Amino acid sequence: MHIARVILAAAALMLGGAALAQSYPTKPVKVLIGFAPGGAPDTVLRRIASKLEERLGQPVVVENRAGASGTIAAAAVARADADGYTLLFGMAANLAVAPATMKNPPYDALTAFAPIIEIARGPYLWLVRSDAPARNMQEFIAWSKKNPGKLNYASPGQGTVHHLATEMLKQAAGIDMVHVPYRGVLYVALLAGDIQAMFQSMPEPLPYLEAGRIRALGVTGNRRLAALPDVPTLAEQGLPEVEANSWWGFVGPAGMSNAVVAKLNAEIAGVLAEPELKAIFARWNIEPTPGTPEAFGLYIRQESIRWKEVVAKAGLQLE
Repeated sequence: MHIARVILAAAALMLGGAALAQSYPTKPVKVLIGFAPGGAPDTVLRRIASKLEERLGQPVVVENRAGASGTIAAAAVARADADGYTLLFGMAANLAVAPATMKNPPYDALTAFAPIIEIARGPYLWLVRSDAPARNMQEFIAWSKKNPGKLNYASPGQGTVHHLATEMLKQAAGIDMVHVPYRGVLYVALLAGDIQAMFQSMPEPLPYLEAGRIRALGVTGNRRLAALPDVPTLAEQGLPEVEANSWWGFVGPAGMSNAVVAKLNAEIAGVLAEPELKAIFARWNIEPTPGTPEAFGLYIRQESIRWKEVVAKAGLQLE
C-alpha cells in the first residue's frame, strides 16, 4: 500500500507539472536585464521577447534595472516568486564575475537561480584609437612598458568581464595600466583620448572599426572573427592565458517548476532558430549556443570558478 501511494503521488506530481506547463503563462512575463537600453544584449533580448510573445500568447515585458554590474536586476529576480513570471536575462557580469568580486554578494549565483537556456557567446576585442602607436599586441605591450602606470583602460564598471579580462591581460603581459570605470559611452572616452584601450564585445565596435576611427589589435578565443579576418587572436600573439567570453542566457528564481523551465527552454530555442534571429547573430558575429537547462547551469558553474580564480590572483574585491 505504501508503494502504491508513492507511485500515485509521483504520478500526480507529473500530471500536475504537465498541466502547469500547458496553462503557463496566463499573464504577462517580465524579463529583467541589468544594463541600460541600447547595447547588444538589450537589443537581442527585445527581439527575442517580441518573438516569444507570439509563441506564449502573453506579453513579454523587458525591464532595464541597470547598476552594480547587473546585480541589482539579478538580486530582484532571486527574490521573486518562482512561478515563471519574473525572469532574468543574465550574463557573465552578474551570473559569474560580479559575485566573485563582491565582499558580500546579494545572492549566490549557483543556488539562487534556475537555469533555463543559454542564448549566445562571443569573444572580446582589444581596441585602441586608430592613431595609437601600436598595430598589434606586442607593440601595445611595448608601448605600455615604456609608460608604466600612465595608460588608462576603461570598463563599464568594477567587476565587469571587461575589467577582469584586462586584469588577466596585465598579468599575462606584465604591464601596469590604470582602470577607469566609465559610466558614459566608452567609445567617446576612447576617441577623446581619456583612455587608451579597452575590451569590448561585438557588435558595438563594428561601426567605429569600419569608419577607421578605432583599431582592433586582438580577439579573445581560439579563432578569428569572420567579420575581422585580419585581426589575430591573442593566443596567436603569445597571450593564450587571456581568455574571456561575453555570454547571455535566461534564468529564473530557484524552485521554478521543471515543466515551466522545459517549456521556456523549448519556446526560446524555437525563437533562436527563426531566420530573423539567425541573421542578426550572423551579422554581429555572435555564436548562438542554445542547449539544455543543465548544460547552461554547468557553464555558469565553470565560469564562476574560473573568474573566482582570476579575482584571487589579481587581489581584487569590491564592497
